[in-house]
Amino acid sequence: MAGPSGTLRGTTAVVVNWRDLEHSSAGGSEHYAWEFAKALRDGGADVEFLTARDHGQTRSDVRDGIRIRRGGGVLTFYVRAGLRLLRRRRRLDVVIDPACGIPTFSPLFVRRRTVVVMPVHHVHQDQFATYFPAPVAKVGQLLERVAMPRVYRRRRTVAVSESTRAEMVRRLRWAGAVDILPNGSAVPDAASFAPGDKDPDRLVALGRLVPHKRVELVLHAVRALLPARPGLHLDVCGKGPDEGRLRQLAVELGIADRVTFHGFVDEDRKWDLLRRASLHVCASDSEGWGQVVIEAAGAGVPTVARAVPGLRDSVRDGRTGWLVPDDDDLEVVGSRLTEQVRAALQELDAPAARARTFEECQRWAAGFTWARMRERARAVVEEELARSR
Repeated sequence: MAGPSGTLRGTTAVVVNWRDLEHSSAGGSEHYAWEFAKALRDGGADVEFLTARDHGQTRSDVRDGIRIRRGGGVLTFYVRAGLRLLRRRRRLDVVIDPACGIPTFSPLFVRRRTVVVMPVHHVHQDQFATYFPAPVAKVGQLLERVAMPRVYRRRRTVAVSESTRAEMVRRLRWAGAVDILPNGSAVPDAASFAPGDKDPDRLVALGRLVPHKRVELVLHAVRALLPARPGLHLDVCGKGPDEGRLRQLAVELGIADRVTFHGFVDEDRKWDLLRRASLHVCASDSEGWGQVVIEAAGAGVPTVARAVPGLRDSVRDGRTGWLVPDDDDLEVVGSRLTEQVRAALQELDAPAARARTFEECQRWAAGFTWARMRERARAVVEEELARSR
């Protein structure tokens, strides 16, 4: 499947990402990595996707004409990936090495002339402290803040948003150039959605159920708003380790009958839920971008979100949603989020306002496609190959 330029014919490429699309914890970064692999394939390259192996997964597979090689777990994958790159170093022309917390430090294992491109979704300094004990978190923070800028200082780096680029400079003291390579989106035909299909009392929350997504703030908002809007209902779409805690919280708050935990939903079900929803709520601590925001917007659904990195890039405040000023105190954030959801629902009660926001959302989402992302990704690699040769 050679692309328009064909300059990647005869090129051997590896995409190194610690999860693939079939992994039980796969999310937006996995989709991005896979689209990068498809971009190389479309240019005529021979592509291997190197990833960890989840329970029940095979060691190897072929999907979309791309070879998948799996092995290792959360930590051992990095060792296996490094050894695999070292063994193939003389035959590798391109390595795509996303920073999923920390990258695989591929420049240490390949030739200097091998093109290495590192996509960065967001800075993980705070997430290390959220998910790991202090000593382990400190190691992760040092690897990201100290080792990563040094190892990749002469390699091509791309960020998915302007917020991520700014965070890299501010928090990692990144000195090299960082280009912007935004995510894409695969939204159905815009005509398959209509403002008249929206339920004014239907909220939706999309994404993995993990602590830093702060879905509990959305549950508290539902409880607070129910007296004024007794028909309010929240659809939670996604799975993850936080699901049990969130289900229990819904029971404790007395809103279990007002919240539906759908778990993982396929594409058809997701779009059916978005077709009916009037408002998407995202309380995440930070994102590299806001993939779920753009998906919601494609269905004409605006988003209430915290004004944090990534989300302030994907939400056009006052046009495709509303941004809530952030604070270190989650109680303050929760109160602000609740009040903004209340105000947004009141505004969207008016059919004219709902139609106007619907159109703004769809127009914004239409600018982000995976085809455009793949075209830009391929161009980045072609530029680096030309420079290396």
